Amino acid sequence: MYKYYNQNFDKDEMFFWLCQMARQFESAVVIINPAKGNVIEFVNHVFTHLTEYSESELIGEKLNILHGPLTDILNEDAIQECIVNGQQFTTSSFHYRKDGSTFWNEVSILPLKNLNGEFQYCLLMMKDVTYATKLDSLLELERNIYFKLENGYPLENVLSEICNHVENTFRIQCHCTIVLIDEKRKVTGVYGGATKTFEISEYQAFFIDKDNRNFSLSLDRNATFIKNIKKTVYYEQYKTLIDKENIVSLWGQPIFNKEEGLIGYFSIYFEEEMEPQATDYKFINTNVTPIVTLAVKYYNQKSAIHSLAFFDSETGLSNFEGFKNKMQTEWEADLGDSYLYIIEPSEYQKIVDLYGRQGGDKILLKMAKRIQNIFAEHKLFIARYTNSAIIIASQLKISDLQFTQAEMDHLLFEPYCINNKDVYITLKVGTSKICQETPINQAIRQADTALSIALKSVGTVIKKFDAEQVESVANEMNVLANIAKGLMKDEFMPMLQPKVDIKTGEINSFEALARWISPELGFVSPALFIPVAENTGNISKIDRAIFKKVLQWQKHRKETNSPMYQVSVNISPNHFYHPAFVENVMELIEKYGVETKYIKFEITESIELDNVMRAKKIINDLMKYGIATSIDDFGIGYSSLSYLQELPFEEIKIDKSFVDNLADPRMHAVIKTIIHLSRNLNMRCVAEGIETEAQHKELLQLGCNSGQGYYYFKPMPLHEVDELLQKNTQTQF
Repeated sequence: MYKYYNQNFDKDEMFFWLCQMARQFESAVVIINPAKGNVIEFVNHVFTHLTEYSESELIGEKLNILHGPLTDILNEDAIQECIVNGQQFTTSSFHYRKDGSTFWNEVSILPLKNLNGEFQYCLLMMKDVTYATKLDSLLELERNIYFKLENGYPLENVLSEICNHVENTFRIQCHCTIVLIDEKRKVTGVYGGATKTFEISEYQAFFIDKDNRNFSLSLDRNATFIKNIKKTVYYEQYKTLIDKENIVSLWGQPIFNKEEGLIGYFSIYFEEEMEPQATDYKFINTNVTPIVTLAVKYYNQKSAIHSLAFFDSETGLSNFEGFKNKMQTEWEADLGDSYLYIIEPSEYQKIVDLYGRQGGDKILLKMAKRIQNIFAEHKLFIARYTNSAIIIASQLKISDLQFTQAEMDHLLFEPYCINNKDVYITLKVGTSKICQETPINQAIRQADTALSIALKSVGTVIKKFDAEQVESVANEMNVLANIAKGLMKDEFMPMLQPKVDIKTGEINSFEALARWISPELGFVSPALFIPVAENTGNISKIDRAIFKKVLQWQKHRKETNSPMYQVSVNISPNHFYHPAFVENVMELIEKYGVETKYIKFEITESIELDNVMRAKKIINDLMKYGIATSIDDFGIGYSSLSYLQELPFEEIKIDKSFVDNLADPRMHAVIKTIIHLSRNLNMRCVAEGIETEAQHKELLQLGCNSGQGYYYFKPMPLHEVDELLQKNTQTQF
């Protein structure tokens, strides 16, 4: 907005009053008369203090008296244009004082016109905003520095950015340098404008004295300001270095960390004599060096984190991230066909249980070292894959690796010493191939899948990946995703398979077999869903669902006065050993009103019956209520005879694998022994999986009580069982 005054007011008087007011202002004021060629007609004392020119030196001059080599002339032309045209304008200019020092000058132009619109005077108010401008630029610098640190830029780039920023801020010919030192005052890095010609050894000599204790140019925490280094004692000593860089003035500031430790030195070299202002010292000491300190600290922390990200501190091996990084950088460039091996000791968890996590770490490290030694002549990279496994990349498959039997024995059979004790292990290995069609990440997944298959086997096993393994895993995951839903929707049902008197062919009892038909998956094999249910803790729910439907079926037969038959229900280990197992069983039996003599529980030999006392109590409790028990899959375990005499089973079931090999003389002898053993212990003997007439006749001759299998009847739904029992309960031989 223009300012007007009465046209009858004398112009000279107006000038007088303007000058009087300007003398009272705390801002620097300049009055320019457009009628006299836009020269300065008045300045107040604040302006003379700001520029260090006297009033007489300024009156009659133009504003270009404040210009210098780095003043933005286009901006100055805009100021002059506004003065000439009587326009309001505010801007910041880079101006020079009388002594050549610089400052950022905020200039506000206020034109004054009379009521007739005649332009009379131009009032310029000025303010030194150097420090505020530097602070604003520092905020931008901080943003740039943190961006670079976060995005992994090297320290050289980050510190050079700080040096470049300071050089641009001063807007005069200078070079900024950051020197970093270690605890022994040795120079570890030099960054900034002079680094292209200075050598680290030269910085070492220039900044640090011979005994590497104190800075030559700054013996305390104060900044060093040398107006002309060529007039000091240092010139003769470092003449070659100073002349090479044309150093005249030197400003410097020690850099300390938060623990008061000296970590470096920040310096500015000028090619002419320069004496800093108080704001310059404040800018360097208060603003710049703290940014350097934070940048160095943050970079070191990120470097340490980066190291941890690729290094397993417990074993000294690369970790999995380090493995992937190496494979994708160094290895992949010269890849060809390579092979991955993921190796896990079968006994890892037991070692951890006995010797703690450190024991597990030691076994992996010792195993990795043995492998490295055996295959030292081959290109090999080993890393820790998981807590319990290592991963290896090699350009040779196992069949092509050349090693002696002694080396293999050393790897597999010689003990590993953990805490002065010998530990023996077996290895599970999953392997896959890396090639153009199978990139590294996919090969890792494939080797992991193969390892999962290997872990299901006994002893040292190597499994090569094939597509069927993926299908198997996918099926297991589908089962896992639907098994809870299947329980909720009551999709599990029993199929009953008759047990037949081998002599007469008469059906004397049944076994309930769990079956699952899912709307999403269709028929799901028990061989698939039962292991998944056991691993997820759902097997006892399936046991209970099958048992309830068996009881419902028996209740219906009782209510319709149909003949009753004993039904054997399979019980999982977790369910059998549940503290409330017997109570829960009796609660269901009483709910459906079925006599206990029609219930039998089959307990698999893999139920960990080594806990004989606990198993014996449960079986005895069941016997008190009149519930019989059967030992299923007899003979496939390792301690059958040791507990058989201790546990009051009513029935022994010979596993199908024995019956399949009945023609083998050795197996024939084993089955004969089991039948005689059951007779001597007053137990019934049931042979499972009878599929041929020859098997039936041989078991009959051996004196087996009952048979079960497709030779007699297949498993069938409950309604088909009712139809069968209504027609006939005897098989024709």
